[in-house]
Amino acid sequence: HMPVSVVIGVATCKGVVMPRVKVAQPDQFLFSMERRIGISDVNYAKHLDGIAMVKILHEARLQFLANLGFTEGNIFGLGMVLTDLAVEYRSESFANDMLVIEVGVSGFNRYGFDIGLQVNNSALETVVCNAKMGVVFFDFDKHQITAVPPAFKALLGAQESQVA
Repeated sequence: HMPVSVVIGVATCKGVVMPRVKVAQPDQFLFSMERRIGISDVNYAKHLDGIAMVKILHEARLQFLANLGFTEGNIFGLGMVLTDLAVEYRSESFANDMLVIEVGVSGFNRYGFDIGLQVNNSALETVVCNAKMGVVFFDFDKHQITAVPPAFKALLGAQESQVA
């Protein structure tokens, strides 16, 4: 699996050059969940708020782990810690729209991997955002980063990436 990559590009809007984040997706998605946009997820402009989206992405990560039989505090006795997050917002969504969040993994290294997410609006048939979360395994008793459990890699059929 190639790592989910984040590329900083540029876009031009009315003659102004603006840096943009582009998030590539994993080769395949391993988990999918649905989430209806609630009224409290919508901002003053009447569309899905960016902070609400981050919470939805976090929930998708937790549901993905739960689907595998884990919590972020106990994956073969270790915890999982978020190291980075990139979100490429692509389109609007509104109250009561149904989102479908797909989750995949890539870029395994000694201590962690990338979680790639794509959020689609089933009502509007649009990609709402692409996102990438970097995660590492953590031993909370020793308060240190630790190696990915081999059993976790085996469960996902993961190969270590050549990129560290």
